Formats: sequence, structure tokens, C-alpha cells
Amino acid sequence: VYSRQFLRPPRSTCQLAAMSDDEMPMAGGDMPMNDDEGSDMEGFQAPPLLPEGITKDIVTAAADSEWKQPKNGDEVTVHYVGTLAQDGFEFDSSRSRGQPFVFTLGKGQVIKGWDLGVATMKKGEVAKFTLAPEFAYGEAGSPPKIPANATLVFEVELIGWSSKDDLFGDDGVIKTILTEGSGWKKPKAGDEVLLSLKAVAADGSEIEERGEFEYALGSEALGPIAKAASKALESMKKGETAEIKCSKEYAYGDKHPDGATVTLSLREIYETSDVSFSKDGSVQKKLVKAGEGYDSPKDGAKVKLSVISATDGTTAIDGLKVGTLEFAAEDGEVCDALECAVVEMKKGERAVLTITKPELIREQKLGLQDVKADKVVLTVELEEFEKGKDTWSMSEDEKLEWAVSRKDRGSELLKAGRLAMALRRYKKVVDSFGYLDDMQEENKAKAKALKLACEANTVVVHLKLKDFVAAKAACNSVLKEDKQNIKALYRRAQAELGLKNFLECIGDCKKVVELDSQNKEARALLRQAQLAQREEDKKAKGLFANMCKALGRGAGPAPEKRQCLEGAEDGAGVAAEVAAAEPTEAEAVPMEEKRVHVKGQAGRGSACRAFAAPACRANSRRAARAMGDPRKDRTAILKGHRPVVSEARVA
Repeated sequence: VYSRQFLRPPRSTCQLAAMSDDEMPMAGGDMPMNDDEGSDMEGFQAPPLLPEGITKDIVTAAADSEWKQPKNGDEVTVHYVGTLAQDGFEFDSSRSRGQPFVFTLGKGQVIKGWDLGVATMKKGEVAKFTLAPEFAYGEAGSPPKIPANATLVFEVELIGWSSKDDLFGDDGVIKTILTEGSGWKKPKAGDEVLLSLKAVAADGSEIEERGEFEYALGSEALGPIAKAASKALESMKKGETAEIKCSKEYAYGDKHPDGATVTLSLREIYETSDVSFSKDGSVQKKLVKAGEGYDSPKDGAKVKLSVISATDGTTAIDGLKVGTLEFAAEDGEVCDALECAVVEMKKGERAVLTITKPELIREQKLGLQDVKADKVVLTVELEEFEKGKDTWSMSEDEKLEWAVSRKDRGSELLKAGRLAMALRRYKKVVDSFGYLDDMQEENKAKAKALKLACEANTVVVHLKLKDFVAAKAACNSVLKEDKQNIKALYRRAQAELGLKNFLECIGDCKKVVELDSQNKEARALLRQAQLAQREEDKKAKGLFANMCKALGRGAGPAPEKRQCLEGAEDGAGVAAEVAAAEPTEAEAVPMEEKRVHVKGQAGRGSACRAFAAPACRANSRRAARAMGDPRKDRTAILKGHRPVVSEARVA
């Protein structure tokens, strides 16, 4: 009889700023729940202290595993006993009625002290709150049981709560968690998930029901409820079941004007990642079943990989040999697609690989050596693998032995045309010998030689891949240690040629010939670079000729200028030409257009710098002499064309 009367606030209440379970600071996602993951309360911060006028005494603490607290909008369920502080008179009790009390937290449905106090509790906790009058019923009291200005004592047990969220802030979609999920990952827009769905109308009639199906967040596959469902899924964890109450605007419109309630069960979150060696999206891995632990196969580890199916996206590929493959990871024993995927998997993990370059999936062991499909979708599962030894835990001799085997295997892959895999072999050796100062002198020399050899081999791979920038950088690393390394100089010259830096290529070739006068390859490359430079010079000459023609284009000189020029001495023709080059408004070529023209051509080669700038300076000097004053400022004589000359000089 009295429960709602006594708990209803007599005047407006302030909104709760309590910490929610979503806002709870956590270490790496969800609060760890076992010793292996760390302390249960690691990263926990206590909520703000209750204001003066509310005191809390914990009668029975919550279980150690319970750390979450309800937030504003959650529907909480409690048992309570209310008494007067002055004489202990019990004025209300849900326990006496045998019926728990349910209310929405932070919405002003109860007295202010309750909204603030219950927000600090955990599931299963029993606490005693002493509330000053301003947090209870104040000066008015609640006759006849509660006098004016009464201090009240409530013993409250938090039985539980339903977490509710207003997803769009307009009360159009209210989400309630029915079953908590696990882990910390939540899907985002574009991610694929496995879920089930059921929608019912306001009168309880079923609208639609779907069993487990795959859905991409943000897509329109769910029709009118797609927006609400995607928004809800973004806040869900694997294994979570939630209910969303949607107004007609977020549901089925006028077909169901009273809205609908949709129940979503999130079964799996499919993570998709680019696992290709070149990171060009040619091999995409979609996780469909999580594996165990954190370890993945290391370089050279023995693995067992089960191949379950292969399609072209819709139709099964003929000739596929399903079964289990056993091989050493990253040794090139299977096709590149399997090699790059397996090192990103965990034991027991199942994944769907989407390969968009057929050459990466041609594998005789699978019967796919002649596959011609533009896209191959492969379902695989990593059954088990041997845990290899980390390089940092190896002895110096073990590390050297490992590096030699990796280098040799890289060379075999290079000869076989497996460029991406060969590059990984060499880079791993280089990276493992990044710091050598702690090694014994004898081993240090061996490690340094291995590192240089692998760096040199990476250059070969980069050149074959036409990655000239990376090839040049690798050559510079080798030459930093050995300035007269002929191979590095020659290969850097090849990279410079690929980058069209012909003068730099010529310089490196000459260095090689100085060190090895019989080097035919360097001489041939030198001739090639010289010919290419001559072609650039010809283009630059033509460019400069056109530029000079542009300087002489425009209307004839004004009458007063013509009279002035008639009495000029030797060289007057040049001065007249310069003066006449000043265009009229009608015939002027916009300076911006000239500037763009010159700048656009300047990048064609270094010859533009060799010809354009000196010629412009010579012309301006000649014009100054013609005017009878060799010291005269050339920019004043060429006024009106300064931007063009300036850009040419920069070029």
C-alpha cells in the first residue's frame, strides 16, 4: 500500500551521474575473471562519493565476480525495508509483501537518495542507506507514516537489473540486454556477424523469425529494421541476446503502427583482415571460429591445416582434394595463400580465405594447380602446430644456424619466383641481427656478414618487384657498412634508372667501373643511362625553345617606345624585342598559365635545370647591355615576364 507512496519523490529530482557498466574503466576490455587474466578488480575505480546527507553501510558485500553497477535508464529490481532513524519505526517493506520492487534508475521515479544510492550497488549486495530529509521527503514528509524533516534508513538488496539504452536518444529504439555476452569485442559498421532474429508486433503476433544467418552491419539486408538492428549490434558482444523495442519509424512503418519488439542473438563476430604478404587485399581472412590461446605458428613450425571446401564465391570448384596438409610454415611447401594465412591463425581456428589472385592459390596438393577462377573462397581450419623457439631465446650459435637456414631457403624461393616469401626470409634475418654489440667477436663477424648478404638479396627482390624506392633504400643500408660494395652500387644504379634519375645512375655506374674496369654490366647500364639522359636533354631543349618563343609573343611596342628605340645603339634589337614582349590586355597570356606550363614540364629531367636557367640569365644580360647599362637590374628590364623566368630558373 505504501511502497510507491513513500518512494515517489515529493518534488523534482536531479538526474544521476552514476558510473555505468559501459563507462567502467577496464584493463583490455572486460574485467578479467580469473587468475590467468589478472586480478578481478584490476583497473577498477570506485564511483564518486555519495553527497553529504547520504551515508552507506554495506551489510552483505557482493560476490567478487560481480563488479558492474546499474546506470541511468536501467530497470532495477530490489528488496528493501524502510524505517525512521529517530525510533526505528518500520513504515514500509517489500519483504513483508513478498514482492520485489522494480523501478527505472535515474528517471525520478523514486526519492533522490534512492536514485543516487542504488547506483553505487552491485548485484547481490545488501546495503543500509541513511538519508537526510533533503534526500528523502523533506519538509513535507509523507503523512501519516513519515513526519516532516524525517531522516530515513533503508536496507536495500539489489537483486539485479535489466540494462536499457536509448540507442538514438529519441526513445525510438530502446535496447534491453536479456543475456550478457562474453569477451570484449563488439562488431562495427561493415563487419559480418552470425545472428538469429525474431520480431513481434505490439499485440504479440509474430512478424518474422530467422534462424542463424550472416549479416553485414550497415547493409539493407534486414529491410525496415536494418538501421535499428545494426545500431544495437554495434553495442553487443558474442553470445549476447538483446531486445529492442522500436517505434514504427524504426520498424515496419504504418504496417505495424504501434511499433515492434525485435530480439537479437549474436552468435559470432567475424573478423576480416588482410593477410596477404604484400598487404594488397589479395588474401582476406574471415574468422568464423575463434582459436585457442594467443600463439600462432612461427617461421618453420610444423603445422596441420585442414582444407574443408573451395568455391568461386558461389559454385564449388571441381577437382578439389579436401583433407589435411602437413607442412613447415613459411618454407614454401604450399601455395602463398595458405602460407600467409596459416601464420595468422591460432590452434582450432576456422577461417574463410578469399583469394583474388589465382596464382596465389595454385596448389597441386589440393588439385588446384590449374584453377582459373578470378576469385577462390577457401574454408580452412588449423588443427595443430608445433611451438617454435623465439629468436630472442636462442643462443648465439642457434641463432646463426637459424639465420643461415632462413637465408638459404630464401635463395631457393627467389630462384623459384616466390618473391614475396623470399623477401620475408631475408627481412627476418636482417631484423634478428638488428643489435650485434653483445655478441662474441667471432659470432658478430658472422652475423654481420649474414645481415649484409640478406640486405643485398632484398635489393634483388625489390628490383624484380619494381619497387625501386625500397631497392635504393636497401642499397644505401649496405653501402653504409661497405662503401665500395660493387653489387650494391650497381643495383642502386639500376634503381636510379628505374626512378629516371639518370645522372645519379651515371654516377653510380662510373664508381663501379672505377672499382672494376671489366664490369660489362655496369658499362652497358652506363650507356643506357647516358642515352636516356640525352633524350631528356633534347626534350629540355625543345621545352626551352618554346618558352623563349612565349617570351617574344605579344603586341608590338607602343609609339613612344618605338621612338625611344630608334636612337638605340648596338643591341637595340634585343632591347626592342624585350620591350615588345610586353603583352596587351587583349593578347596577354595569363602568368598563371605560363607558370603551370613551365612547372609541369620541369619535372621531366635534370636537363631543364642545365639549359633553361643559364639561357634565361644570358638573355637578360644581353638585354641589359643593349640598354646601355650592364648593371641595370635584369628583373626590371624583363618586367611583366618575371614569373616565367623565375619558374624557368627554379626548374
